[in-house]
Amino acid sequence: MLQRLKGGEPLSAAIVGTGIVGCATALALALDGHQVTLFDPDAPGAGTSSGNAGGIVTGSVTPTATPEVLRALPSYLFDTSSPAVLRLRHSLKVLPWLFRFARAGLPNEMNRIAAALHPILSGSLSAHGALAAHAGAQAMITQEGWLKVFASEQAFAATALDRRLMDRFGVNYAILDHKAVTDLEPNLNPDLCAVGFYQPDCGFVRNPKGLAQAYFDAAARLGAIHLRQRVDGVARRNEGGVTVHAEGVTHRFDRLVVAAGAWSASLVKQLGDKVSLDTERGYHISFGPETAGLLRGPLVLPGMSMVLSPMHDGLRLVSGDELAGLAAPPNYSRIRALIPAARRAVPALRDVSPRSEWMGFRPSTPDSLPVIGPSPQGNDVIYAFGHGHLGLTLSAITAQMVADTVAARALSVDPAPYLISRF
Repeated sequence: MLQRLKGGEPLSAAIVGTGIVGCATALALALDGHQVTLFDPDAPGAGTSSGNAGGIVTGSVTPTATPEVLRALPSYLFDTSSPAVLRLRHSLKVLPWLFRFARAGLPNEMNRIAAALHPILSGSLSAHGALAAHAGAQAMITQEGWLKVFASEQAFAATALDRRLMDRFGVNYAILDHKAVTDLEPNLNPDLCAVGFYQPDCGFVRNPKGLAQAYFDAAARLGAIHLRQRVDGVARRNEGGVTVHAEGVTHRFDRLVVAAGAWSASLVKQLGDKVSLDTERGYHISFGPETAGLLRGPLVLPGMSMVLSPMHDGLRLVSGDELAGLAAPPNYSRIRALIPAARRAVPALRDVSPRSEWMGFRPSTPDSLPVIGPSPQGNDVIYAFGHGHLGLTLSAITAQMVADTVAARALSVDPAPYLISRF
């Protein structure tokens, strides 16, 4: 449970980034009595945090790099219809990241990564509950669970690795038969419901941007401020502390938290550290508010390479893992091609036209572990980025870890696997 700092000296802290991680961290630090300033030209939660499927997926212990994914890597370059794609222009730049990614898919590494993911995942929903209570946002976090649906027993067999890792760490899940799936989601096409793989302990946020805003608003009530400025540079001060340069003005702080998502790598370099970070670009299509009630909760359709999620602005089709860097223009052709599959999965969508489409940047490390903790050069700089597909899930527990680090409190989990020194 987060609580105000006792006995420590309040500090001035800068946070670069107003995604869900930055806003949660702002609240955690403000609750400890620190004076917090967030830097970001965008509104709280307006970036990548706004476009996900809303899941707080507490059992997602399987790393992104698995033997199955590694076998499929060639298709990512040459098959434009594959679940993931690597743009040719980005291929040379991403090679060092891909080398580390391939190494992370080795059996021993995969087991180590899963063991590191479990403690922060298992504490993620309770951390959100504590933070949301301070923000008055408890009602924004519900618990519909996380459901994957398979059209055949053969397709379900592909979850063997997930189930083995979940069993190892005691993750709660249930295997549902056809009737149980259709009872849970009556608007789902029954032809696709041979087997369900259900994690009931997962949370759900229908408006992730709204939750980020709620965390920031609570921090603002405690004195946090948001400067809507782009950060041009960061540096350590010889006498201690840090400087943040933004739009021609130099600001001085006792602590700096780098929570800039996919844009964090350049700040890390300026601070004299190293990281392997790339961006898995994700896409979504929204079908409009009248479709929000078609599903009870988020639904994963692995055979169709998509998630359908009932968000505040309507049913959301989420898909895509695109390695293309930060500068390439969006390519919506692959997610638009999934619209017929979404209509097949939920027949009530048949006559509904998409209302909007979106692309965002997931900040991804090759080993699927976030970067959380102090710089090796001193705890005046603390890192909080690289959450990949788990930014919403891990934002509150990351905030708790950052606040504990600043306050020199014992952390609830061993921080070693998440430190930037592993690079």
